[in-house]
Amino acid sequence: MSQDTATMSGVVAYLELLAARAPRGAFSQPTTRARRSGVPSRVLEELERAKELALGIEQRITDLDRRKNELAILMDTARDLAEQEDLDALLTTLVRRSRLLLHFDMAWALLLDGQNSQCIRASDGAIADRNGVARQPAWEGLTAIESLGGSAVRTSDYLRDETIPRCDQIESVVLEEGLTALLAVPLYIGDEVVGVLFGGDRVPRSYTADEVAVLSTLADHGSAAAKWLRALEYTHGRIADLTTDLDRLHIRDRAREDTAERGRRLIETALSGVDASAFAAAVSEALGGSVWLRGENDEIIAHCGRRWTGEEEELAKATFTARAEHRTVHLADGVTVAPVCVGEEDLGALVLQRHEVHRKPDAALVRYAVQAAGILAMLNRSAESADRKVRDEALEEILNGVPSSRRWQRRLQRLGIDLSTRHAVIVTRVQVGDRQRLSTWASTFVWLRGGAKTIHDGHLVLLLPQSDAREAARDVMQRLGEMLSRPVPVGAASADGGPKELLTAYQEAVVCLDVLTVLGNEGMETLATVDELGFLGMLLGGSRDIGAFVEQTIGPILSYDEQRSTSLAATLEAYFAAGASPTYAAEALQVHPNTVARRLERISQLLGPDWQQPGPALEIQLALRLHKVGRSLRGNALPGSTTEPH
Repeated sequence: MSQDTATMSGVVAYLELLAARAPRGAFSQPTTRARRSGVPSRVLEELERAKELALGIEQRITDLDRRKNELAILMDTARDLAEQEDLDALLTTLVRRSRLLLHFDMAWALLLDGQNSQCIRASDGAIADRNGVARQPAWEGLTAIESLGGSAVRTSDYLRDETIPRCDQIESVVLEEGLTALLAVPLYIGDEVVGVLFGGDRVPRSYTADEVAVLSTLADHGSAAAKWLRALEYTHGRIADLTTDLDRLHIRDRAREDTAERGRRLIETALSGVDASAFAAAVSEALGGSVWLRGENDEIIAHCGRRWTGEEEELAKATFTARAEHRTVHLADGVTVAPVCVGEEDLGALVLQRHEVHRKPDAALVRYAVQAAGILAMLNRSAESADRKVRDEALEEILNGVPSSRRWQRRLQRLGIDLSTRHAVIVTRVQVGDRQRLSTWASTFVWLRGGAKTIHDGHLVLLLPQSDAREAARDVMQRLGEMLSRPVPVGAASADGGPKELLTAYQEAVVCLDVLTVLGNEGMETLATVDELGFLGMLLGGSRDIGAFVEQTIGPILSYDEQRSTSLAATLEAYFAAGASPTYAAEALQVHPNTVARRLERISQLLGPDWQQPGPALEIQLALRLHKVGRSLRGNALPGSTTEPH
């Protein structure tokens, strides 16, 4: 056989081996046979060269097949990742495919959730109890993610490689699983690193650039799927929120329609001319509770439901507040008090006590019920509706000095005002802009108390059937202050006897209010009667009881001296005569200064700590002199006194 023939025969043999995809060991057989047959060395060299070329071609074919398989697995992995419906399943698929594709002993991944509040960890191939999905605090995952940075990391021996950044979490996995080689690539969403995909082997292994590229490609697919899942979860969340909002709007609209329908039925019931009891039953059914209808005089017109078991005083106060201030008042135990009015005219109140005490009633339905109650009240009004106007006009005529006939007074008595009994007259100034508001408030206030009101000469005048003018004035001052949100000074006086006495009391109350202005107390929440003005009241009142003034001012001192045979009154006289000097007073009394000091302490206990202030001190000095003069006149008090001498 010629050399060329032998060479050609060997080349054909290698081609046949390549075509048959023979194992790499079979490629040594053609050269071995040629060597045994004694072919020339040149032929052997040619066959060796052909062998190397054939092995190179075989390696390329193997690499192409491997890459083809890797691409197929990558495509299947990308498809599987895209089909996942949550991040847990996504990470599980990602680590399993990574381990399968690159033949890792173990693969695991860390991924921050969308709010960076937790870190999701998935692993596959672990010896320890790590397989599956777990969640851990975000900061633990952030530590591992930040330690590796934003590029791929690979090492054949993690524990001995000083160039690899250290992380307690990664190192614990390496030690527990007995890993040596490690490959890690970042998971990106946009430009942000949000996780890491790890692969590891328990024997030393050098990872090629192709393997790094394959794992990076797999990480990119996983990141894209994670981004899509986050967007999908956000979209689902927004859809759920919008659906909830839409359902809430539908419920609200249905509730409004239902409220409007029930409100229309209440108004139709009132317009149909039913009696108050039937209307109260309709309101009770609509609002779900016990209902009381109260009229203009605060009497109970109709009731439906349970018996009232609460505090009557608290209910009365709430009813007055609701009617006077034209606003709904809510009390404990599910009680609601709403004023019934048409325009500015007060027609009573509607009281509701719900069966469900912890829920407030539908405000819109309460408004419908109040409107219907107002319509019913207007339809059922009688001749008594003019009573308020008659009372107020009578008071205005008396203040204008118009003579009041007996017939007029008898009519007032039938309306509840008997001028022969003791009444309180209370006045306050009407500021610009407050006239209508004060008139509306006062109309309800006096009507509920059986009195009258008018606005006369720039003053709001209230006539109340109360014997204690001071107590009545204090109540008026407090309620007006709450309504107007500012201090309201008032003047007050008592009237007893008839129209003339009432006019005199009005003039006296106005004088007291003027005194408050002169004394600079108009901007303060205070009241004044002639008795409370002390000696000023005595002078202004003309025939006031001087003895009562003395008793009111220094009565405790006089009683103490009489009962204990002390000299507190004399000490006071000496103290004031000495220019408020305890030392000089002691010299005048010929006693030790400590004795005067002890007496002054006792005086403070009896008269109060403010007795040395200029105003009280002036009244005390005047009372001391009046008392001294009273004793010197026939051994009794001054004319007009009703007190016994001390």
